[in-house]
Amino acid sequence: MIEAEDPVPGPGQLLVAPIFNGICGSDLHRREQMRLEGESYDGDAGDLPAIIPGHEFSAEVISIGPENSTDIRPGDRVVALPFSPDPSGEGFINVGLSTARSGGLATRCLIDSARTFKIPDNVPSDVAALTEPLSVGWHAALLADRNAGPNLILGAGPIGLAVLIALQEMGRGPNICVDFSSVRREKAQEFGADLVIDPKATSPYDFWHGYDFVPSSASPLALRRFEGRPRGLNIFECTGSPVILAEIIAHAPQHSHVIYAGVCKHEVRHVPVHAILKELAIDYCFAYTPKEFETVLNLIGKKPEYFRKMITNQFPLENTEMAFDCLSGSASEVKIMIEVQNSP
Repeated sequence: MIEAEDPVPGPGQLLVAPIFNGICGSDLHRREQMRLEGESYDGDAGDLPAIIPGHEFSAEVISIGPENSTDIRPGDRVVALPFSPDPSGEGFINVGLSTARSGGLATRCLIDSARTFKIPDNVPSDVAALTEPLSVGWHAALLADRNAGPNLILGAGPIGLAVLIALQEMGRGPNICVDFSSVRREKAQEFGADLVIDPKATSPYDFWHGYDFVPSSASPLALRRFEGRPRGLNIFECTGSPVILAEIIAHAPQHSHVIYAGVCKHEVRHVPVHAILKELAIDYCFAYTPKEFETVLNLIGKKPEYFRKMITNQFPLENTEMAFDCLSGSASEVKIMIEVQNSP
């Protein structure tokens, strides 16, 4: 535990007490990066800048900063986008992934009132903390606007399930989820996947014949008077693996639309001509808009117990390191929540 003074809310900011915080794959990657930096640092590792993680959390408002027109009041339960404008005027600061702004694993932190939303009274605080990862899936589903379907989701972790849920709520399908973990495949079935695939046993790219889906021909072979958009798959990459993109390009049918939602920090290699010949579209997905975030929160408010199924474990704040180890070491876990304080 790190002892620090409570931050003071500035203009447009809220001081909040996090209630529940979900652990994200980005948090695991950041912890590993900090470990490597500490091992390679010549000086005292304690001198390295500290990051207090947590960017998917629910919170109680403690106080309101100046120059604030929000209707949010102290005592309200809220969720917020974990992004703040950089004071330099360029880009943004990641709450919980930056030394500049502590995240939801602190007993107090700052959020921007303009990007904050009240939690509906019927939504428990742990379920409300799912708003952030579910919004990533919602944004990714909206980006897939070239093909009606089918939809192939590679990875049934939190982001893959969020994509599945978004597609289901939008009435889009059929939806096929792929994961090595039997527990995660079962979760995908709980959330309405039309088919789940174990890639050790079956190729994810051999399914579409069973859905009366035939991809459009390559453009030079299309009919002379062909009109309309060619038919292809929507393929959502939700694992972050550096080898997946090359596999997708090798096996995807003509005109597929690839949405890259998994966070990959490694170099990725592929041969562009292989994608060119198939006229693949590849989009990279990051975060979500405030409107999408609000839409997802309202959706959670309609059936909170349905979304609770994504939470597989909870730990108290003092067992945070154990929770990180549990998530990184078990394919059976989907979303682990840390209870930072007792829910009001």
